[in-house]
Amino acid sequence: MHLKDIINKRAAIILCMGLIIMAAGCIKPSDSLIQPSTSLKFDKGNLKKALEGVDSLGLFYQALSRAGYAGMLDTNNMYTLFAPGNRAMESAGLTADKIRQLSPDSLRKIVGYHILPGTYDNAAFEGLPVAAFLPTLKIDTILVPQQKFIVKTAYLSVQKGDGLYLNSYAVADNTPPVSCSNGFIYPVGKLISSAPVDESKTIWDVIQTDPELSMYRDATILLDSIKKSEAYFDGNLFFDILSPPVDIPLFSDRKTNSVDGSIYSRATPAVLAPTNQAFNDAGFHSIDDLRAFAYRYPFGVTAWTSDDYSEVMFTYRFSSLDTLLAQNILPSSAGDPASKYPVRILYSDLLKGKINNGIFNRMTRVIYGGIASYIKYPYDLQFSASNGIAYVQWRSNSEKIMIPRDADPLKPVNNYNLDNGVIYKVGKLFYPFN
Repeated sequence: MHLKDIINKRAAIILCMGLIIMAAGCIKPSDSLIQPSTSLKFDKGNLKKALEGVDSLGLFYQALSRAGYAGMLDTNNMYTLFAPGNRAMESAGLTADKIRQLSPDSLRKIVGYHILPGTYDNAAFEGLPVAAFLPTLKIDTILVPQQKFIVKTAYLSVQKGDGLYLNSYAVADNTPPVSCSNGFIYPVGKLISSAPVDESKTIWDVIQTDPELSMYRDATILLDSIKKSEAYFDGNLFFDILSPPVDIPLFSDRKTNSVDGSIYSRATPAVLAPTNQAFNDAGFHSIDDLRAFAYRYPFGVTAWTSDDYSEVMFTYRFSSLDTLLAQNILPSSAGDPASKYPVRILYSDLLKGKINNGIFNRMTRVIYGGIASYIKYPYDLQFSASNGIAYVQWRSNSEKIMIPRDADPLKPVNNYNLDNGVIYKVGKLFYPFN
């Protein structure tokens, strides 16, 4: 049997093993995506009656009524409401006079964004491993240029850890919701109107344009050129079955078609992007420093065969630069990549600590047949939180690296929630190797 035939046979075995590894790495049922609560048994009134009896939610109820939603809350249909208090409504300009002036259609786009079909209790939200993106009653009709009108359902990201987060805003503490016969009411301290994701930009757009990430941009370009070299890719022998995945397509390929709003099937990674200061503090001041580090040891794929070709062994050596930066990308591949908002790790998830389950913080560095294989690594990243700020460690006894938090998710400086994933700028490199 020729070496090429043996390698092809081994490739099939690698694929099978990869499938087994991925199956073993799937999230546990307890970590699965959110499901509506069931078996509601309340003796209290319904949502409409509850809202009528809470003075502090009077403006929200007035807006609901004018929008035409009050009637549906007086039925057996199930809903979950995030109800801004009077102060939050007034802060957003929705006084009683303003509500009377606005058209029902305009109000539906405002208050409909605070209503979820179905019922979600505290246990449902608290059990989330990562934030859930849930469809609301808000619907927009959008004209696709030179094509047609399309209807878009607005999604809301929800997470509950140290408090309740909607679209990354902390809007309430952990006070239990008001329980009604046909749903729940969560009083919140802010009117939410922002989109959960900035679909106008990609991860690579930010990396290319943020002046604090120029060294990370250069390191990524250099690393991708190394991964595409013949050391990893030999068309006569290895084809591309053992080539490491390049990062720029991961960062630049879009999740959403900007023309018609259709969705591409792909995961949405989280990138812990080191700033220029992080590189400088570790002794890297130029592209020449990065190149010298990347080439300091031999790298690539080599094969060994027994004399009778009955055994084949592949040896895989990463570039030192890949070893340095590999942990900075969380694959976030659990979940359905074809959904509008597959798993993405938001700042509220970092605070909650649920991602320390060996799934989301595991390195993916080899791909065969489109399937990612997890690489055995000495340490998994560990996340923690203190006073509303998240920290990361590359091993349990290493220093805690702060992940800066933006005060306003609509004005990102350190945390970017983008079309194809998220970015968190960090001020230190994960530097476990000499």
